[in-house]
Amino acid sequence: MNDQKELFRTGLKDSVAIVAGFIPACFTFGLVGKGLGLGSLEVFLLSALVFAGASQFIGIKMLAAGAAAPVILLLTLIINLRYLFISLSFGGQLNRNISYLARTWIGFSLTEEVYAVSMLTREKANPKSVNEKSNQPLELPYLLGLQIPPYVANLLATASGITLASYIPAFYLPALNTSLYALLIALVVPQLKGSLRNMAICISAAGSSWLLHPLLGNSSILVAMIIGMAVGSLFRVRVQAEKGVSL
Repeated sequence: MNDQKELFRTGLKDSVAIVAGFIPACFTFGLVGKGLGLGSLEVFLLSALVFAGASQFIGIKMLAAGAAAPVILLLTLIINLRYLFISLSFGGQLNRNISYLARTWIGFSLTEEVYAVSMLTREKANPKSVNEKSNQPLELPYLLGLQIPPYVANLLATASGITLASYIPAFYLPALNTSLYALLIALVVPQLKGSLRNMAICISAAGSSWLLHPLLGNSSILVAMIIGMAVGSLFRVRVQAEKGVSL
């Protein structure tokens, strides 16, 4: 029981950076939704039920433009395909004893930031010895502590944005999102230090996204993820071969 409480507290501590990045972005979402003329309940439910960053902003813009529901759902599905890659990796890190109900919550509230933080601080999620920590799965108490605060912050910040929409000038909106980008950069940079493989993944994914964006638009992100995965897999094979590991 004490271990579970400690894991939960560790998750809460690790969630602070995510919450700090979510608040301005979700606040902006509430402002934008109301600024487009949507109802307060519509904007709030989009934030509460979708909880997927970019697709929320696209969804409210398409709703405001009068787009058909199937079109909005299809575009949202395409944009959120990135979570397929994230969840495939993340699911393999979970403790197998976690129930399906709990996994449903974990999957729903999984974001890029949660994934990055949990991978960076995975050793904090299990009170095992230092020599074993890299092989230990992520435990439910830790993930609850890590994922609940960002979701609550998402709801509160969205509600605040909706409430204060008529008082905030529109030209302030771009500045409110910079903290989320700064958070993502801060999570990625430590992974690049001392890791040639991670550096290769980052450069190949970022470079391909930049080069392909004029041709593919937002779909270039998905292609860039696949390219980054391919580069990382090849790099790993090369490292294993050098160590004499049979493939």
